Amino acid sequence: MRSRALGYSALFFLSGATGLVYELLWVRLLYQAFGSTIQSVTTVVAAYMGGLGLGAWLLGRRADRHPRPAALYGWLEIAIGAFGILSPLVLGLARHAYIGAAAALGAGPLGSLALRFGLAAVVLLVPTTLMGGTLPVLTRALTGTDRAALKRWLGRLYGLNTLGAVIGAGLAGFVLIEHVGIRASLWITAAVNLGLGAAAIALARPLPEIPATSDPGRQPGEHGARDALHTVALVLLGVTAFASLLDEIAWTRVLVMIVGGSTYAFTLVLVVFLLGIGLGSALVARRSTERAVTAASAGFAQGVTAAGAAALFVFFSWLPLYIIDVFQIDGLGPTARLLLMGIAVGAVVLVPALGMGMTFPLLTDLVARPGEARARDVGAAYALNTVGSILGAALTGFVLVVALGTDRTLRLGLAINAVAALALVALAARGVAEGSPEHRRLRLRVLGGGALGAAALVVALAAPHWSSRFIDLGPTIYGRAKMSPAERRGFLDHAGGRQLAFREGWNATVSVWESAAGRTLKVNGKADASDHGDMDTEILSGLAPVAARPDAASALVIGFGSGVTARTLADVPGMRRVRVVEIEPAVLEVAGLFTGVNDSVLSRPTVSAVVDDARSALQVDASSYDVIVSEPSNPWVAGVATLYTPEFFRILRRRLADNGVFCQWVQLYQLPLPVVATIVANVREVFPHAELWFSSPWDLMVVASPQPIR
Repeated sequence: MRSRALGYSALFFLSGATGLVYELLWVRLLYQAFGSTIQSVTTVVAAYMGGLGLGAWLLGRRADRHPRPAALYGWLEIAIGAFGILSPLVLGLARHAYIGAAAALGAGPLGSLALRFGLAAVVLLVPTTLMGGTLPVLTRALTGTDRAALKRWLGRLYGLNTLGAVIGAGLAGFVLIEHVGIRASLWITAAVNLGLGAAAIALARPLPEIPATSDPGRQPGEHGARDALHTVALVLLGVTAFASLLDEIAWTRVLVMIVGGSTYAFTLVLVVFLLGIGLGSALVARRSTERAVTAASAGFAQGVTAAGAAALFVFFSWLPLYIIDVFQIDGLGPTARLLLMGIAVGAVVLVPALGMGMTFPLLTDLVARPGEARARDVGAAYALNTVGSILGAALTGFVLVVALGTDRTLRLGLAINAVAALALVALAARGVAEGSPEHRRLRLRVLGGGALGAAALVVALAAPHWSSRFIDLGPTIYGRAKMSPAERRGFLDHAGGRQLAFREGWNATVSVWESAAGRTLKVNGKADASDHGDMDTEILSGLAPVAARPDAASALVIGFGSGVTARTLADVPGMRRVRVVEIEPAVLEVAGLFTGVNDSVLSRPTVSAVVDDARSALQVDASSYDVIVSEPSNPWVAGVATLYTPEFFRILRRRLADNGVFCQWVQLYQLPLPVVATIVANVREVFPHAELWFSSPWDLMVVASPQPIR
């Protein structure tokens, strides 16, 4: 049996890798229709996680009645693989259904949100339900009827599956999407799932049947302090998951400002977060002991989470300095630099993630029925944990970061973990006589968890708030050059600069800076527009397509920036309609700080603005335009690269009027020449007639049309 248990452990590790690959690839496919706004991201993630929770709850109950849960696990993997093969087709149908339904219904913001969630839930319900069921089913298969082995196998399987997810996240983020492609990657992953299922069924053949579990009422003696502990553990399964997702989202928003906003940076944060959770779960994979010891261990785990999260407030000021030092190292390649930046991410994320990973198996052991190993207990705990995660993702992304800022949002999460630690250790120590054997077993855990929780609570309430000036340095972009000590001090102090605005929006952090040269708009620490150095490009982006289409009466601008391009188009004689699509509402909120160059263009009756991802907005809006100008941020910024693809350019072509002209701004700085050439080739693949215009040595405009340009 031991060799078979090792075999199933290996299979579940690989299953974790395939699960994360599926998640990242499916979400990416859905974003092509829904867009990558926080609303789209949250609805898709909520639908995905909701399916996982539902599957854990339903299939956990089924596993308790199934005589051969190991074989059932194999069939679940095969079913997941079968859906994986069909998933490109299914998700493509969902994309067309969304576009058709949204356009036909004329859905507003709330209607569009509901439609996205409904379609994502329908499409992802089957595979995520199957995925969610694998943990309780396999836990039941390996635990059998041995209740004392529940925590050991749950911790081991949950940890291995999460560590496999680390591999999956790395493969998808660094290799598969870029080098293999989404469709081929999905088919390869599906083949792996089919192989996992076949292997699991083969391993299950010689195993004896497991008797079905009973479903008795309350066990004798389950009252008093145990009831209180059981209730608190149930509540904390949801609350700590809420705090975990809160932390993950807020950490990502902070770290993007420090390590950059590239796809690799986002993947790095996810990989380290999952690594901590997987290792933490594996650390507590031991046989169950007394409930008081388990409660004290859970309190200590939450203390570790709280203390690790509190450390960010202590050494936050060192993070930009470290990133600058990394870029000062001569001869450092991109991979080595990414690994060194991973140390910065690990300093923020790894320790609290370890505590998070320890918490789930321990709390599940506390709420599971004593005396009997039941998959339904694991499934119910996982479902409750998932509900907390969904609420954490939704409230943090939609409300907390925007209303409170990342600083106060992280303090809220810190306080939740600290209070959880104090509550658990207090209940664990309740009624224990000093000097007793139980007291000696609990002492270190109780004192450790209590001290860490109390210290974290002090940090949450009393630590100084970090400076919005300091977080807005953009060290991975502007701290690359060699610096003397004086230059370094000037960079860290924003010498000669004054911050006029700082907004933490739904999708990005937006700020406006003023210097002797003028004002600059920064998004996630990166300058994206200004009223001085970028003016040539901003003006020419509007004039170049109009010069190619002199009688233009309607125009669409993708990306508002400082508003100069929109103003340039609105000032064109005969221009009757200008529409702006901007993904981040905070950019529009600070437009008043650039009235000297945009002339309050958004207040004109001929100009309108919609807050949405350009892909979603253009697929739903059936209007046509004489001129379309696309000026998003750099292609290496996460989520932006899809706006430089032939697929997106085909969407734009369908929105161009007869003889319409398209203008694509391409940044020549911080972009390899082969990437620039690829973008130009992508434009020409859709628009056969193209010209190259230069507004500066570093900025290129590709002016293109389906028809010969006049």
